[in-house]
Amino acid sequence: MLSPRRLAAVAAILGVLVVAALVALLLGDLISLGAAGATGAFLIALAALAVLVLSVRRLDGKAQRMDQRIKKHEAGLAKVAAGLDRIESRLDRLAAAVEKSAVRRDEDLGAILASLGEDRVNAMTRAREVEELREEVRALAKGGV
Repeated sequence: MLSPRRLAAVAAILGVLVVAALVALLLGDLISLGAAGATGAFLIALAALAVLVLSVRRLDGKAQRMDQRIKKHEAGLAKVAAGLDRIESRLDRLAAAVEKSAVRRDEDLGAILASLGEDRVNAMTRAREVEELREEVRALAKGGV
């Protein structure tokens, strides 16, 4: 595809060649001045049409490349969205597991505290019994010795 500068250079060269040919034909009395003017006007219109067609083709090519880039980015975004969905489902499962673990931990802590409370009550009862036994032993020791 020709760039606009190359296209302008080629058009200028062709224009100079066409003008030179028309002048040569005019000077050789092979065509009339009106026919040369009409031919020149037709060639100018044809050149303008060619420039428009090439410009449209160039723009169409650019639009096609942009469309391909957009599709590529959309595919990438779709992959990212799918990855985010997978991550979100994993996070949901992890949150449920953490919540379940927290409930289990609370139950375990409750059981441990209840057990410690029972042990404390039992220890206090045993301490009283031991103290009573000590007093009896002291009383026996004082009375019997």
